[in-house]
Amino acid sequence: MRQLHPTRSVPLYGRIALLVTLLALVTGVGFVYLSHWSSNLYHQEVTQSLHRNLAEYVLDHQPEPLLDSSGKINKSGLKAIAMNTMMINPAVEVYLLNNQGDILGHALPEATVSPQRIAIQPIQEFLQDAIRGPILGMNPRDPENSSIFSVAPLNQDGQQLGYLYIVLASHQAQSMAEQFSDSHVLRVTIGALLAIILFFGTATLFSFNYYTRPLKKLAQQVRSYRKQQFTEPTPELSIRDEVLELEFSISLMQERIQQQFDQLGENDRLRRELISNVSHDLRTPLASMQGYLETLLLKYAELDEKQKKRYLDVAHRHSRQMNALVSQLFELAKLDAGRIEPELEVFSLTELLYDLKQDYELLAQNENVSIEVGPISDHALVKADIGLMQRVLQNLMDNALRYTPAGGTIAIGLKVEDHQVRIDFADSGAGIPQDELPFVFERFYQAQPTESKSKPIGAGLGLSIVKKILDLHGSVIRVDSTPMVGTTFSFCLPCHG
Repeated sequence: MRQLHPTRSVPLYGRIALLVTLLALVTGVGFVYLSHWSSNLYHQEVTQSLHRNLAEYVLDHQPEPLLDSSGKINKSGLKAIAMNTMMINPAVEVYLLNNQGDILGHALPEATVSPQRIAIQPIQEFLQDAIRGPILGMNPRDPENSSIFSVAPLNQDGQQLGYLYIVLASHQAQSMAEQFSDSHVLRVTIGALLAIILFFGTATLFSFNYYTRPLKKLAQQVRSYRKQQFTEPTPELSIRDEVLELEFSISLMQERIQQQFDQLGENDRLRRELISNVSHDLRTPLASMQGYLETLLLKYAELDEKQKKRYLDVAHRHSRQMNALVSQLFELAKLDAGRIEPELEVFSLTELLYDLKQDYELLAQNENVSIEVGPISDHALVKADIGLMQRVLQNLMDNALRYTPAGGTIAIGLKVEDHQVRIDFADSGAGIPQDELPFVFERFYQAQPTESKSKPIGAGLGLSIVKKILDLHGSVIRVDSTPMVGTTFSFCLPCHG
């Protein structure tokens, strides 16, 4: 049987809508982040491009040199540069560096400048124009974040003494959370995006619910069909997933259809076997009966009364044998087709067994077989179909007489135990080989007769009928046999009262 799926409480359309909404949310957040990142990068690129020559312009228009020949810093000149530059752009910071990147001077409070050296590689890349896009360098006031800058070499008397390093947009480096709290436009944009995603998710939920209704209806119809048509109980899915429901039901029905095909194949095999066996079993008595009757007709005048009677007796015996076989075939066919419904009633199984013994007493005496009944409880009341139970007991008795040799015994026991009545039919025949026990209830099966019986009478349908009738009553018949000791058939019926 197919394994069940894990329990899910969210229906299919809800999970699809949730997944699509989550994808839209992730896409929207990614788009906002990408837009913010690209906007900042573009702003840095434009700002640095516009102020690329700022440091060079400042040096060209400086009335006094920032360093004298002895390397002494002109602090007043540096302060004037910083003040004039900040008047144009308050976010800039001006630093004077030597050729190794060491900070020689600035016009800022000392406590705000952390490192004493700035990495020289971004400065060289800026001067060589080796990289497209914004070039970021160290910000002495915020070493954790890089900033765009403008730089120009400080030359005097044909000799490079250092660099004028100007940090552009020093306070622009903010986290997205800080920018979100500071920017009204950004907050409005993100709020609008969340509203759009909420609307999109709601619309998606209702849309998928609408478009998956036919699938949901089909799953309900398949579930209802499974419950109505499958007679035996089937496992249920504790899920609200139409696709998994259909997958499970179709897989279950596929298994059932395959079983039915297998059963049809088996029924076809049994039908062919039945026709073959019936043809054989009917041909023998029919041919014998026809032969005796033809002889009687052809030599009627030559035969005496004793011979005529013997011929008629043989023909009559074969006709009774054919009638019994045809009756059994019709009975078995009705049982196979389910056309027999047990009519349950309460009756005494004890009385039924004594009636059975009385009916077969004369036949058993003629076979020199004794029938023993007991021990029997006086309260062996059962609820079953009395006519079908009588048929079961008759077939078991016929089978026991057929294989019990002269001088043997048939013992019928009845015992009440665990609210059930157990019936045992034990004969003292030669027994059944262990390898043949699984086949004794198959139609047309016949065990080998005992030495005292030249040929078993019957077509091998009696025990098959017994099993079918007991199946209708929910009972199981068992067989136990010991070679040269005998065979015992047992079954149980529910005790009533």
